[in-house]
Amino acid sequence: MEYSAVQKENEQIQNKEPNFSKIHRILFISCIIFICAIGFVASDIYLPSLPAIADYYHKEAFWAQSTMTAFLITMAVFQIFSGSLSDKFGRKNVLFLFMIIFILASVGCYASSTIYELIFFRVLQAIGACAGMSIGQAIVADLFNSKEMGRVLSITIPLVAFSPAIAPVLGGHIEIHFNWQTNFLILALYGLIIIFMLLSPIIPKLQENNYSQKKSAFDIKVFIQVLLNKKFFGFALFMMVSNASYFSFVAACPFLLKKFGYSPTAVGYAFCAASFPYMFASFMGRRLSLTKSSLQIIFLGLILNVIGGTVLLIMYFINWPHILALMIPVFIITIGNGLLMPFSSANAISLFPKNAGMVTGTLGSMQLTAAGIGTAVMGIIENGTLYPLGVFVLGIAFLSIIYFISVFKISSLKN
Repeated sequence: MEYSAVQKENEQIQNKEPNFSKIHRILFISCIIFICAIGFVASDIYLPSLPAIADYYHKEAFWAQSTMTAFLITMAVFQIFSGSLSDKFGRKNVLFLFMIIFILASVGCYASSTIYELIFFRVLQAIGACAGMSIGQAIVADLFNSKEMGRVLSITIPLVAFSPAIAPVLGGHIEIHFNWQTNFLILALYGLIIIFMLLSPIIPKLQENNYSQKKSAFDIKVFIQVLLNKKFFGFALFMMVSNASYFSFVAACPFLLKKFGYSPTAVGYAFCAASFPYMFASFMGRRLSLTKSSLQIIFLGLILNVIGGTVLLIMYFINWPHILALMIPVFIITIGNGLLMPFSSANAISLFPKNAGMVTGTLGSMQLTAAGIGTAVMGIIENGTLYPLGVFVLGIAFLSIIYFISVFKISSLKN
């Protein structure tokens, strides 16, 4: 994710975009989307199978959910450093090596005879996947100047963000027609396709970047300064709350819907449906920004999280064992997340414009950490009802509002 310095270096060497034909450009952008989406696909494709995994290994739900928690936490740690490795040793070289790790780990997941083996191989799988997410965008930065890079990323980022909606649907069908282990063979094939992409001329040979060899891409002093900034931590906290609330739903959903009598396929469609309110809210946020400040929009997103958590508890108390009892409050929560996420990110980056790469990587790492916490907590407190999910979402949303009021003040909402 840390490629701002790399971009400046390349713009001094190359001020025009690569001489791509129209077809080559389409293929190149498709490859970047495929590479960047690997982390989301690997994280979510097997989610409808979590109950089946728990049953297969004769373990409680916590252990099945731990396979996801371990994946997310590992991604959070290694995302900060994978881009720096590619600065030192080359994008395609590092990505090739990490894809080998990803493929072998996926095969290991398929062959795991115990839940502990599955968790171990999920950790290795996350190491490989995080390189795809960070290096994919760095390749774009190496090849294009600032203006053209913005155009390319405006295409890739929304499509990459939609991949978590598609993956569980695919995974649910795979479990129905084959078994849950087959999901990991599909992921191994995914990594193999990326290797073929790297070996093909679709992704051109990249010029060696000497900037990062002269200066470290990770400055610990700046990193600490960023973390200790109260406003930055606030914006990061709001994004963490968003991720924790969503991934607590992700962890609880398969078990809740199984208890409600729904199939793994229905679970996949539930995940897919949850992504559409987020996309709607992103559009609504752009419209609201014409008349409202970013802080007002962020605060509205936090309020919607509180409302969503409250509705979850209401659904629990009226005892309605239906998919809509879960999805209605989740829709409210994801609308709130769609409002607060982009504006929190933009505000956080604007605080340290000269260190945008580090800020972006740090935000990504903190979000994944929050996602891991959300899944871990639900693995511990989940009891087959909506009550634990409602309490968790409501609790963290209230804490974020308290922080907002203490740092940004209510008066900021009037400006």
